Amino acid sequence: MTTEPPEPDITTFRTDRTGIRKVLGDLEAEIMELIWARSPEKGVLVRDIFEPLYERRRLAYTTVMSTMTRLAKKRLLRTEKRDAAYVYYPVMSQQAFIESFVGRILEDLYVNFSGETFEHLKTLQSSQHASHMREQLDDILQQRAEEEEEPD
Repeated sequence: MTTEPPEPDITTFRTDRTGIRKVLGDLEAEIMELIWARSPEKGVLVRDIFEPLYERRRLAYTTVMSTMTRLAKKRLLRTEKRDAAYVYYPVMSQQAFIESFVGRILEDLYVNFSGETFEHLKTLQSSQHASHMREQLDDILQQRAEEEEEPD
């Protein structure tokens, strides 16, 4: 039995940024991109990330270490102690991370602004896109209703 990775602890969405920087700070995003570009199954040490970052940004080693620790607290990285060092592993692939935060943002929009969302669906050029988005909204609303019915 495989268990789902824990949901990342993402609480910020910046509309003025691009890509994963919409939900992560610049340094956090850069670190995650470096980790995902490596062999994630092997894990990385802070030093492995610090060296390429230092060439570009002249950051302190402790800044990189603190940021990686923060990414672990946000459940984007997991750590294993190996000898005297910590090895960091991504909890999910870059694509899975993107799908996760996009899904959470869409769900939040659908649930909190369902009337406005439905009104916008009427303006979409493609009826196929509108139909697909309505199906997604129905799924989210049904899932929310089921969660509310479950006893604690």
